[in-house]
Amino acid sequence: MNSPALTCCTWHMDGDVGVLTLNRPDRLNAISNRDIDELDRVIMRAGKDPAVRAVVITGAGRGFCSGADVKEWAARADADEESWPAKMHRTIARLYWLPKPVVAAVNGVAAGSGFDIALTADMRIASEAARFGQVYAQRGICPDAGGSYLLPRVVGEARAAELIYTGRIIDADEALRIGVVSEVVPPEKLMDRALEQAAVFAAGPTVAIGIAKQNIRMGHTIGIEEALRNEQRGGHACVHTEDMAEGLRAAVEKRHPVFKGR
Repeated sequence: MNSPALTCCTWHMDGDVGVLTLNRPDRLNAISNRDIDELDRVIMRAGKDPAVRAVVITGAGRGFCSGADVKEWAARADADEESWPAKMHRTIARLYWLPKPVVAAVNGVAAGSGFDIALTADMRIASEAARFGQVYAQRGICPDAGGSYLLPRVVGEARAAELIYTGRIIDADEALRIGVVSEVVPPEKLMDRALEQAAVFAAGPTVAIGIAKQNIRMGHTIGIEEALRNEQRGGHACVHTEDMAEGLRAAVEKRHPVFKGR
């Protein structure tokens, strides 16, 4: 995937895995109004590029993402009241529905909308240095980037309520204990582990995984009957893929399948 010059992030491919790095380390990778547009374009292109079969998202320096750029927010006040929420919501939704597996490699602080970005991932792996916080209440506001929707689905309503109402910061060990992350690793091993896991996802049948992901996401809001119909439609779509044919051949030949993402 060839991207135009990027300022708030970097993008590179590691095999079939796209690596998106938030890159404002001097601001703990805080996101400005302009940054959202750039992130949205990168995520959109990743979703459409067949060469990208999984994505790792991480942050440069000491932070994963500290959320909205508070300095910009304070200077803007309410002059651009509608712009930030509309743009951020579009980007969060695009990342949430990205038809590729996403692994968040949380290397440091993930606060506010930065925490919410991590929550959109299919899997979160944390460095021992990671910290997580729904810090909105400390700033006199409520979650505005999906936290009130995403966090309860990960940790349950009661735990989510406590974290959102207090803005309490939790460390990596607590995040693991309550289910925010799947693994905690030493800082120097974080990217290797995230890339290893993403490569496992990328080696799978990309179309089928994308359909399964959509059905998992939709399962939060629909009944079992509609979920079964969605699975039936997904199965029909998979029938026409090269990966399904390869999977069946491999089963008959008693070998591991080699999926191409088609």
